[in-house]
Amino acid sequence: MSAAAALLDRLGRPGDVRLGTVQGETIRRLPTGLAALDRPLDGGLPRGRVIELAGRRSTGRTGVACAIVARATQAGETIAWIDVDDALEPETVAAAGVVLARLLWVRPRGVPDALRAAEMLLGAGGFGLVALDIGDAGRPCPTPAWPRLARAAERSGTALLVIEPRRQAGTFAAVGLEVAGRRARWGGGPGRLVVLDGIDARMLIARNRVGRPGQSLVLRQACA
Repeated sequence: MSAAAALLDRLGRPGDVRLGTVQGETIRRLPTGLAALDRPLDGGLPRGRVIELAGRRSTGRTGVACAIVARATQAGETIAWIDVDDALEPETVAAAGVVLARLLWVRPRGVPDALRAAEMLLGAGGFGLVALDIGDAGRPCPTPAWPRLARAAERSGTALLVIEPRRQAGTFAAVGLEVAGRRARWGGGPGRLVVLDGIDARMLIARNRVGRPGQSLVLRQACA
């Protein structure tokens, strides 16, 4: 076997070397507060990395993002939410537990402005998480944006959560989460009032450069 072939064989063996991760590197985590997600992610979202949260409209994608932001702000983190569609409702996210005093809401004029804003916020530092909400229009991000954002996230140690209809960051994302759908969870029974107990969202960890991919899970969110 040639030296090049031996190297490729070694790189291809699981548990030996991972692209973009220094062997033995300790990666700090941002807990999501969603136990079913934190467990397979070894404690939460990796800081200093790009994390994609993808799902079609009404799959529960935004609800999952709100739960993550709520947990982070309650823990004292300052969060930026870049909202391309100007769809964020402060009253709704506050009811979901987000501490508005720790949330910077950015409303860009389009995707190019949103990407510039994300890079600037990551470069500024001081944020536990920057959420880049691309919206539902299906606008693709220019490919050169992803290496710039990945480098900016790594330098700052800030987690960049990209909320989008479909994953598009490719190898520049450390984690790729796909929300497949959601269903209501009802309580009560015969002779009793039927009430909405919560929402269950089905999710697949489609990509995980800092752990094991391919895991399916259900996120259970309670109704207040």
